[in-house]
Amino acid sequence: MSVHSIMVNLNNSGNVIMTNAPPLDFVPNVEMPNAPNLVRPNTVRPNTVRQLRARAEFHARMANQEARIKAAEKAQEKAIKNAVKKAAEEKARETAIKNAAKKAEDNARNEAVRLSRAEAAAAKAAARAKREKSNRNIAAAKKAAENAKKAAENAKKAAENAEKAKKAKNAAANKAAANKAAANKAAANKAAANKAAANKAAANKAAANAKKAAENAEKAKKAKKLAANAIVKNVDNKLKVIKNGPGSKEIKNKLGTKVYRKASLKLHPQRPDGNNESFVKLGKAFHNFQSEIGTKVTAGFNETWTG
Repeated sequence: MSVHSIMVNLNNSGNVIMTNAPPLDFVPNVEMPNAPNLVRPNTVRPNTVRQLRARAEFHARMANQEARIKAAEKAQEKAIKNAVKKAAEEKARETAIKNAAKKAEDNARNEAVRLSRAEAAAAKAAARAKREKSNRNIAAAKKAAENAKKAAENAKKAAENAEKAKKAKNAAANKAAANKAAANKAAANKAAANKAAANKAAANKAAANAKKAAENAEKAKKAKKLAANAIVKNVDNKLKVIKNGPGSKEIKNKLGTKVYRKASLKLHPQRPDGNNESFVKLGKAFHNFQSEIGTKVTAGFNETWTG
């Protein structure tokens, strides 16, 4: 049996690659004493774990927020149902009081009619008894007088009940009006509070936006200043290279003037990206350059820009 040397490696995907393997018409038992460890390490990166944790926390917060919203909606729905039920009960009570008052008034009118009839009957019986002076007529007159007295008591009681019912009706109407006024006042206060809260939120948002805008403006100002200082530093470095390089002072002055003028067009205060402080620094750097190479100053500068 011949022995073959087979190279075993792993590619980037983790698959086994065998080189120098002979053609086989059967499945051999492959021994790999120096094979690398095929157990893949944990491929979950720390940032992926943090992302998964942050995602889980986000979903938990969203679930809590959704639960709070549902609880608030349920509480509001329950409060609305209770308010509707209470309003219906108040309406039914008010209707019952109105009906009782109406019934009491009807009873009072009926008793008054009965009283009038009893009094008329009693007067008629008394007149007949006086006229005929019989025991029968006297008894009838007495009976009629008793009926009239009883009718008067019933009429008085009915009138008192009607008065009580009327007072209860007025009290219920006053209570309903007071409840309605209180509800309107509460609604107005709530609307005013909501409006004040909305105005406050809008004011806070506007203040936050203004603060953020001011911060951005300050950042932009600093960035603009840094960019201008970088230009000045770059020009200063170029002038040093020109000063220390070969050539006559006239050539150096010509090259330095070209660099200075190109930069001055960018830093001029009247330019969009201009900066007065950097423009003055640029002029000083060029003035020092000309003084050091010994040329006549042809591009002066002011200590402050007043253009």
